[in-house]
Amino acid sequence: MQQALYRKYRPEKLTELVGQEEAVSLISKQIEKGNLGHAYLFSGPRGVGKTSLARIIATQLGCDPVFDITEIDAASNNKVDDIRDMNESVNFIASSPGQKRVYILDEVHMLSNAASNAFLKTLEEPPEHIIFILATTEPERVLETVKSRTTHIVFKKIPELEIVKTLEEIGKKEKMIMNNEVLNTIATFSDGSLRDGINLFEQTFNTFGKKTTVDDLYGILGKLSTKEFEVIINSIEIQDTASVLEVLREAYQKGLQPSDIVDSISEFFRNMFYLKYLPGDSKLDNLTPNLKKLLEAADKKVNAKQLIRILDLIDELNHNLSNSTSQHLKLELFLMKVIKPELGSDIKTVSYRVDLLEGKISNNKTSTQAMNSNKDKEVVVETQEVPKSTNVTKKTSKKESLGNFDVYWPKILEEMKSELSPRKFSYLTAVRAEVEEDTINLIVDKENEFLFEQLKKSQEITDLLQSIVAKLMGLEVSVKVSLNPNARLDDGKKGLSVAQEIFDVEDLN
Repeated sequence: MQQALYRKYRPEKLTELVGQEEAVSLISKQIEKGNLGHAYLFSGPRGVGKTSLARIIATQLGCDPVFDITEIDAASNNKVDDIRDMNESVNFIASSPGQKRVYILDEVHMLSNAASNAFLKTLEEPPEHIIFILATTEPERVLETVKSRTTHIVFKKIPELEIVKTLEEIGKKEKMIMNNEVLNTIATFSDGSLRDGINLFEQTFNTFGKKTTVDDLYGILGKLSTKEFEVIINSIEIQDTASVLEVLREAYQKGLQPSDIVDSISEFFRNMFYLKYLPGDSKLDNLTPNLKKLLEAADKKVNAKQLIRILDLIDELNHNLSNSTSQHLKLELFLMKVIKPELGSDIKTVSYRVDLLEGKISNNKTSTQAMNSNKDKEVVVETQEVPKSTNVTKKTSKKESLGNFDVYWPKILEEMKSELSPRKFSYLTAVRAEVEEDTINLIVDKENEFLFEQLKKSQEITDLLQSIVAKLMGLEVSVKVSLNPNARLDDGKKGLSVAQEIFDVEDLN
C-alpha cells in the first residue's frame, strides 16, 4: 500500500519544518545550550507541525524511536487510570543508557479534570531523563495548573505562499504537476494547515490528474463552482428562479449536501461583503483571478442594501438548517427569497420590497407630489444645481442608484468634517441618513427639534453634501431633511432642552 504523501514528506529535521520559524529558533537554541525544559505545551491549529517538532526534538536528543519515544492520544486515553498507567511507566521504565525519554501527549485538552490533576505531580517533578511534550489545538481548555508547569510555544497557521512552495516541491519529486491557480486554491482552502494542503493536493491529482481545474477542485471540496455562482448572480439580477433551481439540482446530483451548498454560498457573499466594504483587505488577495473577477461583476449587480438582506437570510438559514427536518426544502426556499424579494416576510426583505415599490412610484410625478403632501412635517430643502465644471455622471438606471450609499457615507462624512466647523459637523453625526431614489434624506430624531431647525437653515451643509456625493459617487442628488413622523412640531419646546445640552446652546428666552 502506497504511503500517504503527508507522511512521506513529514519533516525530520528542524530546518525542514515549514512556517514555524520562532518555535524552531527557540528549540534550536535550547538544544545547542543543553537547557531544554522538562515539559512543553505546543498549541496551534491542526496540521502545522506540533507533533512533528516534538518528534524532531526526540530525534535531536538521540532517542530510540521504539524504546525512548512514547506517543499517547489523550483523546482516547483521557481517564484517570490511563494517566496512572503513564505515571507508572515514567517512574519505572528506564530509557536507553544515558538517553532521554520523551512522552508526546496529543490533544491534551481532552484529558478529564481528574486525569489532568492526577498528571500534575509527575508533570511538575519528572525524573531527570523524562521530557513531556503536550500538543493541543485548544489551549484554552487545558487546565491552568497544567499550563503553569510547561513552557508554552504557540504555533501559527502556515502562510499560503509557503504551502504553495511546498506543494510545488512535492509535485516535482512525485511528478504530480498542477497549475498555479489550482495550487493557490488548495492553499487557500487548507486554512493554514500544511497537512490538509498535502492531502488535498494528493486527492485532487489522483482524481483528475495534470489537467485539474479549479472547478474540479470545488467538486472535491463540496463547493459550488464559479460557473454556478455566475448563474446565481445573473438569476438575482433578472429574478430567474428556474436557473437557480437547476444549479441546486445539479449540485445534489454531484453529491453535495445542503450544508455544503450553504457553506459555499456563505463564503461567496462574505467575500463580496469584504470587497464592497474593505476592497483593499488582504483576504481578497488570496482569491483566484476568476473568482475575484466574478465577485467584482457581482458587486456591480448587488447593491449594499441588497447584500445586507442576503447576508441576513444566510445567517438565519445557518441558524435553522441543522434543526430542519427538510434541509433541501429550507435551502430552496432561501434561494427563492433571495431571487424574489416579494416571497420573503422578514423585516429586511419587507424593507427592501418597500424600497423597490417607492422607486417605481417616484417615477410618477403626480404620485410623488401626493406622497410628499401627506408626509407629516417633512421639509424638503431646495438645493442648487451642481456646477457644470463638476464631473458628474447622471444616473441612467436603477443599478446606478444610491443603493451603495452606506458604503460611501463614512467617506462623505470624512470629507465634510474637513470642510465644516466642528459644531456643524456634529449636526451630521446626530442624524440618520437614508436614500430614496436620487434623494438623500437626513432624518432627525423627534427629541432633537433644535437640530431639525438648524439643518433646515444650513444651506452650507446641504450644498456641500451634494457636491461631495457628486465627486465620490458621480451622481446628482437632492437633499431632504425630515423630522421623525411621530414628532410634534406644534410643541416648540419639546426636545429643545436635549438639543441644547448636546450642542451647548443657551436658551435665548
